[in-house]
Amino acid sequence: MGRISLGRMVLAGLVLLHAGLLVWALMGLAEWIAGEVPWPAVANPLFPRPMLLFHWLSVIAASTAFLAGLTLRWRGTPIAVALGYAAMGLVCLIETMHYLVHDTRWLAMAAEYTAYLAIGSWLFLSETARSTFRRAPA
Repeated sequence: MGRISLGRMVLAGLVLLHAGLLVWALMGLAEWIAGEVPWPAVANPLFPRPMLLFHWLSVIAASTAFLAGLTLRWRGTPIAVALGYAAMGLVCLIETMHYLVHDTRWLAMAAEYTAYLAIGSWLFLSETARSTFRRAPA
């Protein structure tokens, strides 16, 4: 049995991460639409409805861009994911500045931004990502 490269392990981890984000965001969007859902609420009650809508849609956009881009081996995936992360980062900034009140909110924002930068760097710079997202756009 062959060894799995570190790049392939990172890619597998990113698939799990983005699939989890997509499920979470779809649950949140369903909660936003229906109000009552049969699972525990995932939305932060501190955020106003318009903020929550942008929150859920930005997460859906970024996670779908990654998962669809991987499935299609689309060369534009890193840029699409970066745009999704930029939207998520803007939402995070607004939520942190205007709505969150816990003492570690700035640390949480820094951790989120660090994750976006690390994943984005990997998507743009790693050989695994370059070989995975190689197909020419349609």
